[in-house]
Amino acid sequence: MKPDQDHSLVRSPADFGQQIRQARKNQGLTQAELAAIAGVGPRFVSELERGKDTARLGLALELARLVGVDLLARPRRNPAS
Repeated sequence: MKPDQDHSLVRSPADFGQQIRQARKNQGLTQAELAAIAGVGPRFVSELERGKDTARLGLALELARLVGVDLLARPRRNPAS
């Protein structure tokens, strides 16, 4: 399955950050606005969007939920890839 406009593979913190950034912008939110809604600091949003891998998973998933991004886990067809 290849990524398309609605589905993108997330294989790194940077991939996830790009998805969050795009969804936030699509909703017309600034990083500060999203941070306020999520109850986190703007620095957390900035680091998450830049793919910094120190972000806490629980908070990252909450931000994804707030901007309408779902994460789906599925087995790879070829586990070596």
